[in-house]
Amino acid sequence: MVTTTIAAGKQGDPLDPDTVFGPCATESQYRTVLEYVESGLAEGARATTGGRAASLGGGLEGGYFVEPTVFADVTADMRISREEIFGPVICILKYNDAGGSAEEAVALANNTEFGLGGLVFGRDPETALAVADRMDTGSVGINFFASNHAAPFGGRHDSGLGTEYGVEGLNAYLSYKSIHRKV
Repeated sequence: MVTTTIAAGKQGDPLDPDTVFGPCATESQYRTVLEYVESGLAEGARATTGGRAASLGGGLEGGYFVEPTVFADVTADMRISREEIFGPVICILKYNDAGGSAEEAVALANNTEFGLGGLVFGRDPETALAVADRMDTGSVGINFFASNHAAPFGGRHDSGLGTEYGVEGLNAYLSYKSIHRKV
């Protein structure tokens, strides 16, 4: 399901409303994303879609495009699992829930020095919500991911610079002052 969804996403001009995946912001970031993709493949992850620089043409000329990539067979010790890629790459980590506990899923999700965002896919909405609540990350999507500009957005640990959006995002622009007088 994830591979099909990602593979179907249009890649192209980020100003086109139908575009799902735009280019990397800079040549340096493009090269960094490709290094992560190569690292994932070298460490044994399997690309179920993507996994290379995008072929130019069809509206991709002049941009730093990497094919939207889904990695399966990812383990918690892989670099692509632990670090922020900032490119069109998603890593699928599975856990064994046979014991009826989501402890392993939470441990996998929190196995990083970063925490900007994450996703939880699950059949049971209540279990997925419980896992999302225990993830140490700024935002979590359950069975999808989107951004809500009315909600606060910020990371944890070595990820993100403050908070954006929502009332909480305004705090960076406010200066508080207390004035006290004896009546």
